Amino acid sequence: MVTLRENLSDFHGVWTAIATPFRADQQIDWQAFEKLLSLQDQGNVSGIVISGTTGESPTLTVPEKLSLIRKARAFLSPRVRVMAGTGDNNTQQSVELSRLAEDAGADSLLVVTPPYNKPTTAGLIRHYRAITDSVSIPVCLYHVPGRTAHMLTVDQMTTVCKEGKVKAVKEASADLGFFSRSLHATAIPFLSGDDTTYLACLAVGGKGVISVIANIFPREMVALTNAFHAGDLTKAQAIHHGLMPAIDVMFCETNPGPLKSALETLGIGKNVVRAPLAEVSEANRRRIAETVLAAKEQLKGLI
Repeated sequence: MVTLRENLSDFHGVWTAIATPFRADQQIDWQAFEKLLSLQDQGNVSGIVISGTTGESPTLTVPEKLSLIRKARAFLSPRVRVMAGTGDNNTQQSVELSRLAEDAGADSLLVVTPPYNKPTTAGLIRHYRAITDSVSIPVCLYHVPGRTAHMLTVDQMTTVCKEGKVKAVKEASADLGFFSRSLHATAIPFLSGDDTTYLACLAVGGKGVISVIANIFPREMVALTNAFHAGDLTKAQAIHHGLMPAIDVMFCETNPGPLKSALETLGIGKNVVRAPLAEVSEANRRRIAETVLAAKEQLKGLI
């Protein structure tokens, strides 16, 4: 039998970009975090991503990030993989955090293309090689030009993945053409970084998704995936359309503000984010609650 640790490069299915719940005093709410992890485990997701964009990575300290990894790895079923966000615009700091994350129990690493620096292709290769050479677990490149202001070309993506020894890509440009061309050129697993395009990404060869909406709809996202692979496109499309209002409302303000509001509506932690983010407006809080609860009701008959 192939064990989890022997097959770490098997990137497929639904990975939840997990939120980091905070108490009113801004400290991590470990009880809410366990509830959120249980929801993912029960929803049969393939993995979770700790300290990514949705996890408010820029506001977490290194000890907090490592504690989240350790808690997730200890709490989740062995079949659920743990990916840790360790990317930064400082290569040496990324290397150090990547080593620490591996020691803490991460099964793989999510490394964003360095924001602000806007490195050349040669610089990107140097960055990713420094990280991949420093750890024994696989690295997933995170391409999110909306956050980094750095849109790669297909040729750059292909070269960086090959020369940087990258094993998978989280592609979050929301450009299906770029997604399709890049996965075909690189021939490594591509995960959608946008819930809105996930079903379409599966249709062009994507292996899975790193999802925001799976925080609150893990079973539904897994059911969509299973329906697609079973050839039941009618069901996959129905789940996709049922999720779309909730997906859209998750971005009515900056992620993860709306998600934190939705989680509070569902009894998982408080509607608290760390500065420089702020909680959603009262009007959007009501809109988020209504939309998420309506989607829950609509999707009951499809799962």
